[in-house]
Amino acid sequence: MRATLLRALVVLWVLLIVAAAVTSLVLASRRPDAISALLGAALCSAVVGAILALKVPSNSVGPIALIAGSAGVVFLFGTDYGLTSLGSESPPWGVDFFAWLAAWVGALFPIGVSLLIMVFPTGRPMGRWRFLMIGPIVGAVTTVIGAFLVWGLPVETLVNSARISQIGGYGFVDAGFILGFLFSVPATVSVVARFRGAGFVERQQIKWLLAATCVFALAFIVGAISEVDWVWWIIGLAMAAIPLAILLAVLRYRLYEIDRIISRTVTYVSVIALLGGVYLAGLTAMTTILPAESPLAVAGSTLAVAALFNPVRRRIQAWVDRRFSRSRYDAQKVMDRFAGSLQDRVDSEGLVNGWVGVVSETMQPASVSVWVRDNHVPS
Repeated sequence: MRATLLRALVVLWVLLIVAAAVTSLVLASRRPDAISALLGAALCSAVVGAILALKVPSNSVGPIALIAGSAGVVFLFGTDYGLTSLGSESPPWGVDFFAWLAAWVGALFPIGVSLLIMVFPTGRPMGRWRFLMIGPIVGAVTTVIGAFLVWGLPVETLVNSARISQIGGYGFVDAGFILGFLFSVPATVSVVARFRGAGFVERQQIKWLLAATCVFALAFIVGAISEVDWVWWIIGLAMAAIPLAILLAVLRYRLYEIDRIISRTVTYVSVIALLGGVYLAGLTAMTTILPAESPLAVAGSTLAVAALFNPVRRRIQAWVDRRFSRSRYDAQKVMDRFAGSLQDRVDSEGLVNGWVGVVSETMQPASVSVWVRDNHVPS
């Protein structure tokens, strides 16, 4: 009965968070794309946290992700709700409360992210790194203290970052923001240390998080140097990939495909970068020979890149497999060598011994046994 009630409350809370996010988008239709992307990532984190809290209740990753994502959504919703009320003659229902929430609950987002990194993927911090949890916990305490100190302030102050930063009590909320962002750095270091001492399964889980984080970092760099607004939606999707990677890692869904994903990602990024350089170099060289308006320069460079794509991709893929997937590369070599020797083996005993050797070398099992059906029919 208690578990059923808890599940119902989690589902109800997620529905309220989704409604708050949709309302926030409607209220602030002209807000910067960067803020909308942050809202989508926070909503994704809340939904993922709810799924993990229901599926794996013993793991603290789910509740922490749910709290962090909910804090981000409530922060943006409360701010938009408060700003909308400033132009109305009569204040809408609950605007004072939601504006007050928006004034401090946003600090719980970076605090929750720091805690989430520290406890991923087991739900517990690793050994000697447990002391790092003091920072986010202290940040949460100072945030709550600051929440009490800013209670009762007018809405126009609560939703205005310049005004509220001049309030003395708001310094406690700022301390929460600072501690949350500050401790995310050593928390990331602890994940690297956990990876070095982890077993195979836990390493695969951490790879999912690291891969999603690298995608987000790459998207953020592209967004920082780009001048188009829609690129922030790409950054939002990349940011949302982090909680999705956490979901797949904790639930261990397609856990072992991360090596293949990383391998293919490194391969195609390298191919694109290399062929992009070849295209620019070829285009520059041909424009010095041909007239500037001639389409032959573009056509020649394009044909060269098209001709080089498959050979370059195969060579880079082989190099990536040797460097990053050595065990898979070696196993494939053993299988190829065995397949090549089949034409020289005609006796069943030699075939069985060869197959046992291949399995032992590639899989390294504790024992190997082969059952061969006897097709001899007695007369």
